[in-house]
Amino acid sequence: MRRKPVIGAAVAAVAAAGVLLNPFNAGAQPVADSRPFVSGTQTVPVYDYASAIRERVAVEVPIDSDSNGAADRVMVDIIRPREAAAAGVDVPVIIQASPYYASTPPANFDASGTRQVFETWLDNYFVPRGYAVLFVDLIGTFRSSGCDDVGGDGEIAGGKAVVDWLNGRAPGFKTDGSAATADWSNGKTGMIGVSWNGTIANSVASTGVAGLETIVPIAAISSWYDYTRGHGVPFWGKYVGFLHDYVSNYSSPRCVPLNKELEIASDTPTGSYSSWWDPRNYRLNAGQVNASVYVVHGLNDENVKTRHFGEWWDELERFGVPRKIFLHQDVHIDSFRYRDLWVQRLHPWFDHWLQGLANGVMDSPMATVQREDGTFVSENTWPAAGVQQTAFTLSKPQSRAAGTLTIGGQPGAGTATMASRGESDDDFVYDPTVTRTDRLVFLSNALSAPMRVSGTGTVQVRVQSDAPAAAIKARLVDYGTANRYVTMANLPTQTCWGGGTAADTGCYVNTAVVAQPSDLNIVARNIANIGHYRSLDQLEPLQRGTWYDLTFELNADDVIFAAGHRIGLVFTVEQSNPDHDLDRIKLTIDAGGSLLTLPVQTVPVSLREAGPVVALKGRVKAHPEPVKDPAILIRQFLETANS
Repeated sequence: MRRKPVIGAAVAAVAAAGVLLNPFNAGAQPVADSRPFVSGTQTVPVYDYASAIRERVAVEVPIDSDSNGAADRVMVDIIRPREAAAAGVDVPVIIQASPYYASTPPANFDASGTRQVFETWLDNYFVPRGYAVLFVDLIGTFRSSGCDDVGGDGEIAGGKAVVDWLNGRAPGFKTDGSAATADWSNGKTGMIGVSWNGTIANSVASTGVAGLETIVPIAAISSWYDYTRGHGVPFWGKYVGFLHDYVSNYSSPRCVPLNKELEIASDTPTGSYSSWWDPRNYRLNAGQVNASVYVVHGLNDENVKTRHFGEWWDELERFGVPRKIFLHQDVHIDSFRYRDLWVQRLHPWFDHWLQGLANGVMDSPMATVQREDGTFVSENTWPAAGVQQTAFTLSKPQSRAAGTLTIGGQPGAGTATMASRGESDDDFVYDPTVTRTDRLVFLSNALSAPMRVSGTGTVQVRVQSDAPAAAIKARLVDYGTANRYVTMANLPTQTCWGGGTAADTGCYVNTAVVAQPSDLNIVARNIANIGHYRSLDQLEPLQRGTWYDLTFELNADDVIFAAGHRIGLVFTVEQSNPDHDLDRIKLTIDAGGSLLTLPVQTVPVSLREAGPVVALKGRVKAHPEPVKDPAILIRQFLETANS
């Protein structure tokens, strides 16, 4: 296999602008980069997109997941610059693996089954700049053999095998059955994707596979347990089986019974964690990640919740993984919705890690964060500099409709009771000083100065239940009128991102930020099964009259509570499992034994006082109620992945 000298990170760091060093001769002078697509410290479009090589390869995976006696194979669609191949110039690879390619219109393939239209901007933009772009059918989906296992060892092995093939460590086959080698690749690979596609990038990186230089997980899962559960509460009944059925091609009879096996192993009835989830918890193997990571997530994503990036980020930091982060205010979307802003960040990232260009990208700010009004800021660290975990005590004075949140004072006091009336919704946070029997509200004093929360908070609650099984939900709320980001709107104009053809123009409508006034914003939330108070792998029945101490994490966030706003913590009673009947459940909270802990940058002095008793109204939310229908959620997965 043809190989050019690899320009490592250490070499690139000392390379002068527009030059590369010869890694095999320490005394050599810097030499100019001879690659035609490199100009100074960036790649430029010099290759013709329309004439690019389009081909299909099957890569062998070293497992037999469908038990048919043959190693599984994953299908790979490739587009790469023809001129580079003709000149013998090796190029790096950008991979987008997905379980969703079965939804591709048949017109996107030619008569031989070779993909001609790739339904993303990545190939249009990067192929002319000296990259190959690969699209991989996950194991057991679309044209790949084997059985998909919803984030498990099979999926991971299929993605890893493609990286191995690009580096000469796995066999590949052309459509005629002859051997296929990636002798056109320089061995450097990046993975990118949105939703499940980005999840695959996380999973393959967690293997430490050589040759995977960087990943860009966008709205991606880092633990499938935490995607399907909130501290032991299944979000949806039989969801793992639903996901498996949605993406599987069922080309092998073995895959049909696997659906039931997966659902049984995932244990929806108890919601417990077991060793079955370990291969699907990529945070456990963050120490094996050798790739750099560019994390992207929406701060209002309630499909793949923000804890996925928050806890993944914390583990990557612990192991010193090179990383950046891009946080926006939207829901479960592709960051390309921000068009030029996102491309300005992704392009130099790939140029540095895959082309070896010393463009200073790792010296630029670590974080890009969209603020509440839709504007973006750049910062050198994330979470925000100076953040400290700060404990808020809860009190329930008898003279107030809402309890209080304060810091630095005496422990909270008082007990309060709430009863369920079915599954709660976000309307439960309305008008927080109105007395209701189906919720408990704790409010801070009006903030004397802005307060930033950046990172992951926790809730510690001491609670009694009158039922043997119950759950509690906590919502952290920003109460105060402001002009807040709502969405990205399409404009009547468009921009072409790279080369194109008549069938694949690479042109997309331009977008713009839409912000509107609202009374409140639900900042973060989570739900927890009280029966998992000891651990996630042990569910216990609750005894009437017994106090239980339960601690669970909120979803990660980055929010600035404006001066004059109030922090709200709203508790509701929930079913411990969606398959249970909607029982009437009563919970009693011991405020003195409960705490809210938030990662706060600067604490306003007003939080040391409970503040006056005032009526507080709030009816207009910044964002709508999160979707709960699994069919709609999976459609979001599909649409976002292909946007």
